[in-house]
Amino acid sequence: MSRFTTYAIKEISTSFLFLVTLISGILWLGQGLRHIDLLTAENVSLASYISYVILLLPKLLLLTIPICTFLASLYFLNRLRNDSELLILWSSGKSEKDILFLPLMLFSIIIFFVALIISIYITPISLNEIRHKIIEIRSSGIHASILKERKFISPTDTLTIFLQEREGNEISGLLIHDLGVNDKPQTYIAQKGEFINDENKKILRLYNGNIQIFEKNESRILEVAFNTYDLDLIPYNKIENNHIYSDELLTKNILNNLENVAQEDFNSYQKEQFAELHSRFINPIYIFIFSLLPLLIAKFFRKPTESWILPVSIISTIAVIIQIIQITQSNLLVDYTYLIYANYFIPILFIIIILSLIFDLFKR
Repeated sequence: MSRFTTYAIKEISTSFLFLVTLISGILWLGQGLRHIDLLTAENVSLASYISYVILLLPKLLLLTIPICTFLASLYFLNRLRNDSELLILWSSGKSEKDILFLPLMLFSIIIFFVALIISIYITPISLNEIRHKIIEIRSSGIHASILKERKFISPTDTLTIFLQEREGNEISGLLIHDLGVNDKPQTYIAQKGEFINDENKKILRLYNGNIQIFEKNESRILEVAFNTYDLDLIPYNKIENNHIYSDELLTKNILNNLENVAQEDFNSYQKEQFAELHSRFINPIYIFIFSLLPLLIAKFFRKPTESWILPVSIISTIAVIIQIIQITQSNLLVDYTYLIYANYFIPILFIIIILSLIFDLFKR
């Protein structure tokens, strides 16, 4: 490997890392702000929130890596052109294959394997871990930490809580309105309250108050006074959906689920897993397309006086179209599993076409 190839790979990698950090960071920040309600509305510590947001990164990287690969290649070629390095290399007898193709191809191979590892192993693990964290958060029920003084809080759709003051697990001036029983809405009023958490139970102990029960059938209100009353909070815990989405399944689990099942006998869930499994292998192949596609501009910028706006616009439009094709074929595979061979063939065909054009142009 020549010194220029090493230099080129270093330049492309530097641009790529900068773009991945920038674009992924912006998207990651947006996702973090989108889930900020976990801190304000749920019983989640700052450490748990940070670990949750970090787990979103692998999925974002799968989206940004192809884009950043294309932009890094485009930037590298543009810089060589603007600095007249291409003219100097051509004048010294260097071939375009050594100048452009070899470093970009080697860079593509490295990024391909990185994307493949993220797609097959890291992303499923992170999404699976996110699922468990969400279940843990959502099913953790009502805690003192989610209650705000002098504000009406609705931790569930059927429950509204108001309190005057709170100090730790102890509260005062409490009002609870419960619509859990349709024909008998209940309102709890108490001077004081206390959260009590044991191993298998979660209780809000109320002191010196009363319960008002509205019986709709008889249109009357029953009132029961109490000195101490234990309100069981477990029935108010949210029940999470037990369905596991295909992208949350580990690759080995999908392989086990589809083992010994004929493709024509797949149910809808198995079709989703089938499409997800192959997408994990197919999508990284597009790295080669987005990395090598800017090389087609070599046809347009051989003369330093030529404008680069038109060729960049054309190549960028082609990249967007290819991205749309990639997304479309992944979605179609869920319903039409027999398209699996076309899903592998299309990116390989694009690579063959680009390589044919590149080497044809280099011969000129």
